[in-house]
Amino acid sequence: MHPAAWLCWASLLLLARFTQPCPEGCDCITHEVFCSEEELTAVPLDIPLHTTSLVFVETSFSTVGTRAFSGSPSLTKVVFLNTQAYHFSPDAFGGLPRLEDLEITGSAFSNLSASIFSSLNSLSKLTLNFDLLEVLPEGLFQHMAALVSLQLQGNQLQTLPGRLFHPLGRLKVLNLAQNRLSQLPEQLFNPLISLQTLKLSNNDLSVLPQGVFGKLGSLQELFLDGNSLSQLPSEVFSQLFCLEKLWLHRNAIDHLPLSIFSSLGNLTFLSLQGNMLQTLSAGLFAQTLSLEGLSLSHNQLETIAEGAFASLSNLSSLTLSHNAITHLPAGVFRDLKMLVRLYLGSNNLTTLHPTLFQNLSGLELLSLSRNFLTTLPEGIFETNYNLFNVALHGNPWQCDCHLAYLFSWLRQYSDRLFNIQTYCAGPAYLKGQVVPALEEKQLVCPVTRDRLGFQAPGPDEQEPGSSWDIVAKERAAGSSCTYSNPEGTVVLACDEARCRWLNIQLSPRQDSGIPGLEYNASQEWDLRSNCGSVRVTVSIEAQAGGA
Repeated sequence: MHPAAWLCWASLLLLARFTQPCPEGCDCITHEVFCSEEELTAVPLDIPLHTTSLVFVETSFSTVGTRAFSGSPSLTKVVFLNTQAYHFSPDAFGGLPRLEDLEITGSAFSNLSASIFSSLNSLSKLTLNFDLLEVLPEGLFQHMAALVSLQLQGNQLQTLPGRLFHPLGRLKVLNLAQNRLSQLPEQLFNPLISLQTLKLSNNDLSVLPQGVFGKLGSLQELFLDGNSLSQLPSEVFSQLFCLEKLWLHRNAIDHLPLSIFSSLGNLTFLSLQGNMLQTLSAGLFAQTLSLEGLSLSHNQLETIAEGAFASLSNLSSLTLSHNAITHLPAGVFRDLKMLVRLYLGSNNLTTLHPTLFQNLSGLELLSLSRNFLTTLPEGIFETNYNLFNVALHGNPWQCDCHLAYLFSWLRQYSDRLFNIQTYCAGPAYLKGQVVPALEEKQLVCPVTRDRLGFQAPGPDEQEPGSSWDIVAKERAAGSSCTYSNPEGTVVLACDEARCRWLNIQLSPRQDSGIPGLEYNASQEWDLRSNCGSVRVTVSIEAQAGGA
């Protein structure tokens, strides 16, 4: 045929396709038909011959008869979404040799006959999500050897026949999440040698048979979250050499066998959050060398062993928030050279070792929020060159001389830091102040009577090398002195030439019982420091017409 004649013929054929009538209650767009009218009481008989995709949305017909779509042999996709269909006759989808994708979601049927899908030899994706399925017949998938994806999420399945998946050697994705499964036959998944993703989230599983995943050598993702697992068999993951992501969060796991992850050399992500773990064995993650993300939040951990994270040189995200951690060994993060995000918020930390973050040069985000930290040691962030997001809120920061390093660090990098809401919890006269907004001279430590006595010794009484001798030399060199009373309510900062800053707490401090200074009154304080002592008198007078 001449090319021009062939082109003319093809154009006429295409025009003929477009001009075929669209079924009443449906919309037709090229080869796709969408039917969404509630008044549609049956599967339309006049579906255009060359339709490849047919979608029913919230239609009211309840029955799909035998070979209901045989007049549309070109169909490759049929979808029922939130329809009233609940009765599917035997061989309901017969006469569809090209059908690859069948979805029935949100329908009201609870049982399926094995004969419904008897002729779907080409089907590669079957979705039966959020229906009311309670039982699946053992031979349901016997003619579906080509199936690659099987979605059964959100049904009422409590158990599954042991040979249900026997024909599905090509299946790659199996979704059984949000059912009511309480047990799994040990041989159930054995035929699924090509399976890559298995979702068992949000069921009622309390135990796992030792060999239930033993034949899933191709599995890459395993979802076991949202169950009632308290113990895991030591070898349950031993054959999952290709596993990359493992979800175990929101269970009741209180113990992990030392060898539980020993075969998972390709694991890149592991979630254990929301369990009941109290300890972590030192070699628990010794073989998971590819691990990049590890979440242990919302457990009951009180401390972490020194070698708990040894060998995790590829880890980039570690979440330990919402535990009961009171102490972290100095070298607990020593091997985490690729760590970018570290979450330690909502624990019981009171102090941190100065070298805790020493090897984390790539750290960008650090959360220390909602702990019991009052200060941070000198130089703790000295090697964290990329740290720009630091959560420090919710700690009882004591804004005295011991906070000088944190204050200086926040001020120095204020232009690049995010999330630095840091407020003083004490002393009382600085409570509620934003730490970076303070002046350095406000960060002072009151000297108590018991430490220094009332009077510095005279020059003749100072022995060479004594503390008072050192103080005298510092004063001679022009060092500043900070005087205070034992309660810390009056603080005076002076240098060699003059006193430059005075802070007096005038309002009463509720926990001290010390009254405030009233109008038309004066008060004296004996203030002390390493430099000696000084007496300060302050008078306040109320003027006519207001204070």
